[in-house]
Amino acid sequence: MSTSPESEQPVEDVEPAAQPNALRGLLVNGFKVLVTLAIVVAIIFAVKSQWSEVKNTITELNWWTLAASSVFIFLGMGAAVRAWQHALGALEQPIPAFDAARAYLVGQLGKYLPGSVWAFVLQTELVRRAGVSRAAGFVAVLVTVGLSTTSALVVGLFGLPALFEVSTAAAVGVIILVPIALVCAYPPVLTRLVNLALKLLRRTPLHKPLTMHKIALALGWCAASWVLYGIQLWLLASSSAGFEIRGLVQCIGALALGMCAGVLVFVVPSGIGVREAVIVAALSPFMDAGVALGLALASRLLFTLCEVFAGVVAALSGSRGLRNALVHERSRVPDPTKA
Repeated sequence: MSTSPESEQPVEDVEPAAQPNALRGLLVNGFKVLVTLAIVVAIIFAVKSQWSEVKNTITELNWWTLAASSVFIFLGMGAAVRAWQHALGALEQPIPAFDAARAYLVGQLGKYLPGSVWAFVLQTELVRRAGVSRAAGFVAVLVTVGLSTTSALVVGLFGLPALFEVSTAAAVGVIILVPIALVCAYPPVLTRLVNLALKLLRRTPLHKPLTMHKIALALGWCAASWVLYGIQLWLLASSSAGFEIRGLVQCIGALALGMCAGVLVFVVPSGIGVREAVIVAALSPFMDAGVALGLALASRLLFTLCEVFAGVVAALSGSRGLRNALVHERSRVPDPTKA
C-alpha cells in the first residue's frame, strides 16, 4: 500500500523536535546525578571529619542522652517543616504536609555543599514538583528564611550574654536587628516586600495581603524549632554540668544565634565554626572550654546524622506506593494504569 507525502510529513516533523527534548532530559538527569553525588561526598567528608574531632566526647556520653537529643532534633525539624508549609500557605501556595516535608528535608542536604544557598536552590526545585512555580517557590524560600531569622534573633536574646563574650559588636548588632526584623515580618510590610520580589521576577503580585494569622503561625513554628534545638544542646551539656534552668535558657538562645549566624555566613558549608564559637561561649560558665567545644561538635555531628537520615527517608518516600500508603487521600499520586 502506498502512502501519500502528507501522511509522512508529521513523522519528519516529530523526530527533529524529539531530539532536543531527549538531549535536554539527559542533561537535566546528568546534572541531578552530579549534584546528588556531590552532596553524598560532602556529607561523608563532613561526618568523617567531625567524628575524628568528637569521638572521645561521643563515647563518654550516655546512650539515653544521645537518644533524647536526637529526638529533640527530629522534633525541631518537624516544627521547621510546619513553618515552611505555613509560609507557602501564606503566599497562596498551599501544599500537603507530605510534599512540604519532602522538599524541605531533602533540600536541607544541600547546605553541606560549599555555600549554604544550595539548600534554598534545592528546596525551590523540589517544591516545584508539588505544583508551585519556580518564582513562587523562590519567594517562599526567602520568606521562610526571613521569618526563621527573625524568630532566631528574638529567641537568641536569651543568649546575648554568651554572644557578648564572642563579639560585642555582634551582640549589639543583634539588639539593633531584632526590631528591624520584626517590622519586616509585620504582614503589611512583608506583603510589600513579597510583591517587590515578585515584580523583580516579573510575576503577578499576591491576590490579597498576607494575614497576621498565617505569618504568626509560621513565626511560632520557627520559634518552636529553635527552642527544641536548644533543648537538645542542653541535654548534651547536662551530662557534664547538670540540669540547670539557667543553662537551658543559655543553650536555647546560643544555639538559635549560632545556627542563624551559620546560615548568614554562607561561604562555609553549614556555617562550620560560627555556630561552635557562640555555643562554646554559652557553655563556658558551666564547664571547661575544651569540654564545651567537644559538646558543640557532638551537637553538630548529631544534627548531621539526623538531617541525613530524615533527608534519605524523605527522598525514598517519593515512590508512589510508599507515599500512597502513608498520606491522606488528597496527597496521593494517581496510578496511570488504573485511569
